Amino acid sequence: MTISETEVTPISPSKTTSSRERARRRWVTVEPVVSLTVVGYITIGLLRPFYLKSRLGELMFNITEQEEIAKCQANKSDGGVTEDEIQSEASLWLLYLSAATNIPVVVSSIVIGTLSDRLGRKLSLVMAIIGYICQEIVYILTVYYKLPLPVLLVGDFLQGVGGGFMTLFAGCISYISDITLEKQRTIRIAVVEMMMFFMGGVVQVGAGYLLSAFGPIPPLAVALGLNVLCLMYVAIPGILIETVDRNTIPEHRKGFKDAGMSVVKLLKFNENGRRWQMLLLNFFIFFVMLNVNGVMTIFILYGTAEPFCWSAVTAGLAGAFGFITGSIGMVAGTKLFSFCLGEYWIMQISCLSLLAFNVVMSVSNTTLLVFIANAVGALRGMGVPIARSVLSTIVDPSEIGAAFSIVACIDNLSSFTSSLMIPSIYATTVSFMPQVIFYVLSGLSIIPSGIILILQIHWPRRKDYKALEDSGIYEDGPREEDLKEKAATTYMSIPKTVQIKESTDF
Repeated sequence: MTISETEVTPISPSKTTSSRERARRRWVTVEPVVSLTVVGYITIGLLRPFYLKSRLGELMFNITEQEEIAKCQANKSDGGVTEDEIQSEASLWLLYLSAATNIPVVVSSIVIGTLSDRLGRKLSLVMAIIGYICQEIVYILTVYYKLPLPVLLVGDFLQGVGGGFMTLFAGCISYISDITLEKQRTIRIAVVEMMMFFMGGVVQVGAGYLLSAFGPIPPLAVALGLNVLCLMYVAIPGILIETVDRNTIPEHRKGFKDAGMSVVKLLKFNENGRRWQMLLLNFFIFFVMLNVNGVMTIFILYGTAEPFCWSAVTAGLAGAFGFITGSIGMVAGTKLFSFCLGEYWIMQISCLSLLAFNVVMSVSNTTLLVFIANAVGALRGMGVPIARSVLSTIVDPSEIGAAFSIVACIDNLSSFTSSLMIPSIYATTVSFMPQVIFYVLSGLSIIPSGIILILQIHWPRRKDYKALEDSGIYEDGPREEDLKEKAATTYMSIPKTVQIKESTDF
């Protein structure tokens, strides 16, 4: 099969080059969006377990907020029955709230992400930010007026309709893919993910101190204000440049039906085993994020119980250490190992670090061991940004939004699965062996390594594939006149390792 038979005409014609070129010249693009939005994402995740335990303790056992601090230590004399019941009920409420977010987000992430190929990358950013603003307003009203706990479900549902954080993050990665070449893409994506982890660590500490000193409303108000600022950054023309020119796209290609067909076509086309590579990379992301989201779901709740008995400040510090070590390990590890190892081997190292983290957590009985677990797991975040980068190289530039909408759906599906599975297991085992949850996560962390092994055997990636990138085919999407001018040189520059061949279905 010749090259011309496999070329796909992009949606965005040459008129979009000017906006993309202007965006490409900027060092800072979507990084502030991730940094500001993650404040609300992490703040809600930190405050929710503490607020649920406080309200449930008051409702179930008439435990006042002042008694909450000493309760964990006091339970040592009575077997911890009261604490275990509160922990179990709080974990179930975390399950309900996660379900309220993740059920609508499975659909909204695909719709919004795919439409971003036609209506612009800002669409996925704005929708997700509005969802977080609505959630934070509902939480503030619930805390201030002591509304019934089911009201929180409304806020989480609205956040899910907006697409959630992973849809926003997928939009940011699509934006980065629009303005970067392949050789720059991995490190740029890793930097964006590093910003998410680093800011997550800062927020954990700040929100922990604010919660301890002033209660839940001030950190929620700060998160709300920063999300409003983020919305202004995205929505005001000229600050963040749009990379998709909506005026050049036919009206019949802007609808929901065509968006759905784009996803179908993306998975249907299987030249050179592309479909299998995409599916395996998405399964890899699913199982890694299942681990990550599972830990985030119960980490704070796990630490506030015996034998740790964390306060809000200690919980913030422990969470911050995990986020910051993960951010440093992600960027430094990716940059360092890329000099001597291929992408798939770096992903294998990431899986090993993830396994080590879960194993050490399963045997931890002191806060020091929790910090050590985060240290040995510092490289566990390298795999996902590399998987996103590899995925962006095997799809056409006009399909990037659709491809990352599937990744966002996978991220949210993993979050939904972990929200159903992890709190349920923890609620069942908290009374006799709470560390069972990390035994389960340790077993699940072996699966991504096996997936990468299959990719290494059937579709090994070699460094000489960059010759194709140097020909300029994929820069800003191919234009017909460019392809005519460079047809001969492009064909000669394709190395043997990446020549088009028949499908490798198995």
